[in-house]
Amino acid sequence: MNIMIKTPLLFLSLSITLLLSSSITHANVYSYVSADGSRILTDKRMHGKAYKLIKVYKVKTRRKKIASKPKAIRTSYRKTSSKKRRRGNGIVYSCKNKQHLASKARTYGRTIQVYSKIYGVEEELIHAIVKQESCFNERAYSRTGAIGLMQLMPGTADMMKISDPWNPEQNIQAGVKYIGQMLSMFKGKKRFAVAAYNAGPGKVRKYRGIPPYRETKNYVKKVMAEYRRLKRQGLPNSQYALASLR
Repeated sequence: MNIMIKTPLLFLSLSITLLLSSSITHANVYSYVSADGSRILTDKRMHGKAYKLIKVYKVKTRRKKIASKPKAIRTSYRKTSSKKRRRGNGIVYSCKNKQHLASKARTYGRTIQVYSKIYGVEEELIHAIVKQESCFNERAYSRTGAIGLMQLMPGTADMMKISDPWNPEQNIQAGVKYIGQMLSMFKGKKRFAVAAYNAGPGKVRKYRGIPPYRETKNYVKKVMAEYRRLKRQGLPNSQYALASLR
């Protein structure tokens, strides 16, 4: 299709606007002066001595914008008929595959080891907490807003001064630092510190011990059982001991 507009100079700018806004946006627009002095705008080149090309207007192709499909957020492991752990918020994490679980523990073992040394917390306790919180699923996200490996609440992440709680290393750093503070607050009593990690330190102080909540009592029981097991059997990442931090 060829669009041609023959127009006096007075209407040149208006003509250009009309061409640029037309449906033909895939070609350049050429401006010619004819023998009688009038201006001609067209999307096709004109040949012959009667027409003098004076300017070419570059026209960008219009492309229909297609909204990008939002990426799905994986909030938990796939549900299976295997042994599962149901948190109080209803999110289900599967811990059936012990080999996979041990592999994930090794993946983050070095990071846990470093921050455990820095904040004076036993690695076995952190491994036990991470297993109970997320089964080492760094993408775990609860309906209450808890994030990542150690299921940090946004407020706790801010309090521990990390910028990205979804970053596994930062998540571990903040979680270890927080449990270290709880151990200091409750004079090294692990069961109280673990209860505070689950229910908050205010509840532990209020009841002068583990709060009488079924979820918290089960949480402490399972974390401490895993902690004792790891103390007996050793950590999956024990071969990566950092001599420089001893």
